[in-house]
Amino acid sequence: MNRFEGKNIVITGASSGIGLAVCHRIAAEGGNIALVDINEKGLEKAQRELGRYCTKTRYFKCDVSREDEVAATADSIVREFKSIHALSHNVGILKTYNTHEMTLDQFNEIVAVNLNGTFLINKHFIPVLIKNEQSYLVNMSSIAEFHPHPWMSAYSATKGAVKSFTRSISLEYHKQGLRANCICPGSIKTGLAEEFSIPQGADASLTKYLTPFGKPHMVSPEKIAGAIAMLCSEDAFHMNGTELIVDGGRI
Repeated sequence: MNRFEGKNIVITGASSGIGLAVCHRIAAEGGNIALVDINEKGLEKAQRELGRYCTKTRYFKCDVSREDEVAATADSIVREFKSIHALSHNVGILKTYNTHEMTLDQFNEIVAVNLNGTFLINKHFIPVLIKNEQSYLVNMSSIAEFHPHPWMSAYSATKGAVKSFTRSISLEYHKQGLRANCICPGSIKTGLAEEFSIPQGADASLTKYLTPFGKPHMVSPEKIAGAIAMLCSEDAFHMNGTELIVDGGRI
């Protein structure tokens, strides 16, 4: 199956985790990929890995929380690829705090990457996407928007906002052929999950809300990459403004 043959896909967070898994999945189906991430060494390594698929890949270092960098990256990608058929935005950070001890700077740091970054990437790539008769956009939300997680109030707030933001643009650009959806993963074995920690002085008994099955329920990024690839393809033609939950039945 070569759903992406002749298609150009922008994938953010491409140096590791879910973003890298999506790169492999789409390249394996013939897609050309613009890899975007803040980690340049990780991008170099990812591009070498993707060489096995013999499709076009280029990487672009970018801090998605900075509009000047996002705008310049979008311009560079368009010059290199000419047209963009789909966007998979996977950049995010997770930091845990007791809410009453979290500073405004700590809160704003999470908002800057998870929410502002989503806005900026969407803002600068939507005009390119809608030049096609049909295009696809996938933003990264989380089951944290549905299921309460202790110590993650800022993270959960941003993910709920991403969902509402995506629903709005799905309506706004529907007539231009853009299909905009969210993916809502459960616990995925990525660097983000590995960095999770219980804040000092927190009530450890609340960890039961993190593992509703009574044990950790984590899967590899490859297990979610297929769902994102589907949303980036013509298989998602009749899906718009949807939150696709991929969590093994937690919700």
